[in-house]
Amino acid sequence: MRERMTGSLLMVFCLMMIFISGCSDYEPQSSKSGAVQVQNFPKVPQNANGLTCEQQNIWDRINVTTNPTKIMWIHLIALDGKIIKRMPVKNKVTSSGKRLEPKHAAYDGTNTGFPNSGFLQPGRDGNKDAGYYRTDEFIGPDGTYGHSDPYIYWFDPMSRYHQWGTAGGLGYLKTDYPIDLENPVDSVTGLYNMHKVAREWQLEQEKKLEISEAKGKEAHTAKMEALEEQVRKANEEKGGK
Repeated sequence: MRERMTGSLLMVFCLMMIFISGCSDYEPQSSKSGAVQVQNFPKVPQNANGLTCEQQNIWDRINVTTNPTKIMWIHLIALDGKIIKRMPVKNKVTSSGKRLEPKHAAYDGTNTGFPNSGFLQPGRDGNKDAGYYRTDEFIGPDGTYGHSDPYIYWFDPMSRYHQWGTAGGLGYLKTDYPIDLENPVDSVTGLYNMHKVAREWQLEQEKKLEISEAKGKEAHTAKMEALEEQVRKANEEKGGK
């Protein structure tokens, strides 16, 4: 019996060695023209922040499009190229695919499944210990679930934001400054023209939003301090009794 087991283990070991040696004989693919698959990829350069261009673009887009004090501009364009309207945008443009709650439930306390899989979510009443469920969806950096409609975006050399996409049968261009699309390029500087009045209005509105945000944060801080004071007094009263 022992000899049979030893022989079986030896056979398994030999098969493993054949498999490993077979894997080591890997050869890169080659085309009929003689071009060989690239194996040694160059290191992608990083900027002073330690980020690649792609990573920096994503980081900058999040900073621009989630700033509550930033006025954006959207330019609605018909598919024949006719400019329909330009209008300012408070906060940001949101895709219909974005949600505040996950769409997939991996497990809830009432059905069979994998109770430790996914991310724990509170129940409908907000109590995570009653009617809780788990989801396999990831929440995005902006605090939402779901996906955005397809689009591309870029920053010009002056770090101004541009986003191009289509939605509802229209094309659109979204920027963080007012572009004059009817006469878009300055013949001297080669940069996009903008209406001076619109730019002044934007800066004025952004200043008002900054003040409003600051007041809101001050009010929130004052409210929290008042609640903490109430808790402190209640604890002192309990200790006195």
